[in-house]
Amino acid sequence: MAVDLVLGRQINGAYAGAAVLTAINADVRRTASVAGLALLASVASGTWNDNLGERDWAIRFATCVLICALALIAADANHRRSERLARTTALAQRMLDALAVELTGARTVKEVTDGFLGHAMGTLGATSAMVLSLDADGVLRTLSWHGRAGDGADHYQEVPVSSDLPGAVATRQRTDMHFRSLTEIVAAFPDLAGYYPSDRSLHLLPLHREDTTYGLLAITFPPDLFTPHEDGFLHSLAGALTSAMRRAVELQDQDGATQRTVLLAEASMSLSRSLDMDTTLAEVGRLLVPRFADWCSLQLLNDGRLETVALQHRDPATTEWARSLMGAFPTRMDAPHGAANVVRSGQSEIYPYIPSEVMEATAASAEHLALVRRLGLTSALIVPLTGRDGGVVGTLTLIHAESGRRYSDEDGAFLEAVADRVAVALDTAVTFEHQSERLAGVILVAEAAQRAILAPPPARVGPVALSARYLSAAREAQIGGDLYEVVRGPSSVRLLVGDVRGKGLSAVRTATVVLGEFRAAAANNGDVAHVAREIDRRIVPYLPDAEDFVTAILVDIESDGRFDVVSCGHPAPVLLSTSGDVDPVELDHSPPLGLGVDPVIGRGKLADGDRLLLFTDGLIEARTPTGAFVDSALFLPSVGQAEFHTALDGLLASLKQAAGHALDDDLALLLACYDPH
Repeated sequence: MAVDLVLGRQINGAYAGAAVLTAINADVRRTASVAGLALLASVASGTWNDNLGERDWAIRFATCVLICALALIAADANHRRSERLARTTALAQRMLDALAVELTGARTVKEVTDGFLGHAMGTLGATSAMVLSLDADGVLRTLSWHGRAGDGADHYQEVPVSSDLPGAVATRQRTDMHFRSLTEIVAAFPDLAGYYPSDRSLHLLPLHREDTTYGLLAITFPPDLFTPHEDGFLHSLAGALTSAMRRAVELQDQDGATQRTVLLAEASMSLSRSLDMDTTLAEVGRLLVPRFADWCSLQLLNDGRLETVALQHRDPATTEWARSLMGAFPTRMDAPHGAANVVRSGQSEIYPYIPSEVMEATAASAEHLALVRRLGLTSALIVPLTGRDGGVVGTLTLIHAESGRRYSDEDGAFLEAVADRVAVALDTAVTFEHQSERLAGVILVAEAAQRAILAPPPARVGPVALSARYLSAAREAQIGGDLYEVVRGPSSVRLLVGDVRGKGLSAVRTATVVLGEFRAAAANNGDVAHVAREIDRRIVPYLPDAEDFVTAILVDIESDGRFDVVSCGHPAPVLLSTSGDVDPVELDHSPPLGLGVDPVIGRGKLADGDRLLLFTDGLIEARTPTGAFVDSALFLPSVGQAEFHTALDGLLASLKQAAGHALDDDLALLLACYDPH
């Protein structure tokens, strides 16, 4: 304007330069204001140059109008570009912030892809998103899929790269493909007509680095949400996902090596602990799931058929559901792949990915095949279980599904080592089971012999009510060397409680001799000291060793309640009154039977209702978990006052509770109650 006014050179067409400068540095509104001022100044220029409306002024004014209009258009385009850049920058920042937190703790490819797609759906507003891995057989297989489009989606869980589907074409050409609407998608790929339920854009982004293609990211948005200007942003996201997946693969390999070492050591220890078949089978599943598999199946050969004996999934509810179907789909023994072929060949099968033809070949029926496909199995490992004779006795199968992990050759070598330990543990458990069955037969015979030797006493003999209990410390068989017997004498009731030195069948044999000699001697005249001397004399030839002996207590109860008692190296009986008093009977002890006895008789008298408890040393030598002796005297008052026929049960229960474990010694109890009425 200064040039125009001072020099008289009319240049009013250049006034629009102000609008151009404003458009470069400011928004549309300010550019319009400056453009308006420039046009007003251009009109004013025609006034002070006296050529308003003339041809020269009009040309310059038209030029000013045109340049101002172009400046406004440029300002609007610049504003839109700035908005897109700000939006893309904000989205990128939000996405990267979210992924930085999510992917820091991710250690598997599945965790990476799930976290990425979850944020793509939430942060970017995607309609659906999926990641597919490219396997060695040239097939794209689904790793993660958010926003599946119904049952029809099952057809696209596996996509051959050679096919004409959009993802296959993009992967094959290693080129990003963008379709802005459903119309564009169907026009390029007519087979997808009707697949998507609503209009959307589709973006196919190959995941590759240098010469290696790892898979494909397929993502859809509502139409017009992402413009061509933001395709570069999506391409960058695909690059970030590729890097995260490569890092996850490295972490998986490192974690897998560590887990294999730890698991093998744990398997060696834990599988050798149990001799029980069910416990061993449960331990196999606990070891391998979920650390090394999502599914674990153990099958054993039975009459030429594979029978599933253990099945474990990482989710307990899914495990129960799967176990309810175990008998519904028997293994096809003619299948060219899978467990049946492993049994025939004795060679392991490793499937880093599971081809459709393998599923079809091993499925028992069409229903079985549909069920297997719905489980989303990604990788499998099947190894033989080899018995001690070198023959295959079954198979151990591990499967990855929802974790998305893949098995490698290193995993195969590891599982074969585990399978060797499992086979040995199962063989040992089976052998133990058979031996246990044989031992059970022996136990039944031994228990029958024990019951015949130590038959329960009659409930009453003369004026004496009787109750007895026998508890053996021999867990394998309820037999031992403690003994008791009741015999009616010429004018009294005679009681015997004894303890044979030693355990097992030899102790039972000696106890049988002692009981027989007691019955014979007690039926004759003579006091209890005489009976003891007779037993001592008669059993010596039957003792297995010169140092063997039998401790015993003998009691003779008259009809008026008077009693005689002798001890041959045995604990004295205890007198229990109805008032709760506990009085050990005072005795002089002689040597045990078999070592030459000459006992001294001790005497006492029972009032109506008084009880006399005879016992072996298992009562007074019971120990607590800390090793201290249990004070059995604390439980004795209740024995004198409790219901007679259950009094000994209460004593045993109290003794076991105080000991906190099974008793370490045999225990014989004989309770006599003077009850003349």
